Amino acid sequence: MDAYTTANVLTRMPIFQGLDAETLYLLSRGAKELMVSKGERVFQKGDRAHGFYFVMEGKVKLAFISSRGTEKVVEIVHQNRSFGESVILADGIWPYYSQALTDSRLLHVSSSAFLEVVSSDRKAADMLLRNMARRLSQLFSDMEAFCLLTSRERVVGYLLREIEQKRGRGDDDMVVELPDTKANTASLLNLTPETFSRVIHTLEREEIVSVSRRKVIVLDLPRLQRGGGC
Repeated sequence: MDAYTTANVLTRMPIFQGLDAETLYLLSRGAKELMVSKGERVFQKGDRAHGFYFVMEGKVKLAFISSRGTEKVVEIVHQNRSFGESVILADGIWPYYSQALTDSRLLHVSSSAFLEVVSSDRKAADMLLRNMARRLSQLFSDMEAFCLLTSRERVVGYLLREIEQKRGRGDDDMVVELPDTKANTASLLNLTPETFSRVIHTLEREEIVSVSRRKVIVLDLPRLQRGGGC
């Protein structure tokens, strides 16, 4: 991509919205497009982080594997979302690995360009802090869900959050498309794949949702918002 196209992509990132053309041009010089095939690792846990990523197309999984070989999905990053900003502000070592769930197109923004802009532009720094605060809040919500909520409540909460995020992107349909496998979504919710499937099929029998392969269609949003009750 040329600098003009890259600058337009950068304006889709919340932390860079409203920046002047000169600042966007500086960022674009430190950005490059990456094509990643389904299943390909973007980076490994323990690698040095040289920048952060923005998902232009596709889906990317952030996860780590325990000493027993169990995978824990930390986040599934959708189109028009970024990841890794906090890592390059910390020690610069990836604490998880990243893998494309579909053929994906990413924009990599270098650490040097990013840090130069954040250190010199108050608005960019403020937006970065808001973005990090939002993710920290989501992390605490996830911890609460893992410790206190039932499996049904976790699945319902996930579906509602996905619908809300789609609406934020201007998409009003009631379809939640799951990642490449149900196991990834189950891991994200700290559930076994069997438990996740059982909850989804229970909601389907109750005619709150319908399921078509990897798509969950919400049929009765008010009931789902009440926790799937009557």
